[in-house]
Amino acid sequence: MQFDYEKFKALVLYVIWRTGHFNDFGSTKLNKVLWFAEARHFEAYGKPITGESFIRDKHGPRSKHLLEVCDELEVAGRVEPFTERVYDYEVKRYRTLQPADTAAFSSEELSLIDWWITNIAERHTAASISRFSHDYGWELAKMGEELPLHAFLASRIREPRSKEELEWADEEAKRLGLK
Repeated sequence: MQFDYEKFKALVLYVIWRTGHFNDFGSTKLNKVLWFAEARHFEAYGKPITGESFIRDKHGPRSKHLLEVCDELEVAGRVEPFTERVYDYEVKRYRTLQPADTAAFSSEELSLIDWWITNIAERHTAASISRFSHDYGWELAKMGEELPLHAFLASRIREPRSKEELEWADEEAKRLGLK
C-alpha cells in the first residue's frame, strides 16, 4: 500500500482527540498507538491503515512522519502542543482544538484504533508499553532502520533468562487468562 499522508494526518488527529483527557498520554504512547494499530491491522486484514513507515528508535518503533504532521496540524490551528510533568519526565503532549473527522476510516479500522488507544492509555505507562514494542523484530533492526510492519511477528523460542523474566511471563499469562 502506498503511504496515504492525509489519512495518516487524520489518524494522528483522531488519536490526539481521543486521548486528550488522559494525563500521561505523550508522544511515546502516541507512537505506540500508531505502530500497534498499523501493524495489527496489517496482521488482521493484510494491509495497513495508512501505510506509514516506522523507524527503529531507542524508545521503540517511531513514526517517520509524526513530527511533520504534528507541526502541520499546529500551524493549521488544529492542535496545540504543551508539556506535562509525569514523575521525573517532561512529556510532550497535544490537545485538539476541534473534533477529529473519522470519515477516512472504516468501522474495522476505527474499532482497532480505539482498542489500542484504550489498551495503551488505561493499562500502560510509556515504559510498560515500550517493553511490548521492543520485541525481537525491533531488536533485529539497526538503530534508525525502517521496520517492516510484519517485524512484530518475528519471534524466538528460548528459555527465560532470569527468574524475573519467568515471573513476568507468568503474570502476563494470568492477566490474559491463559493460566
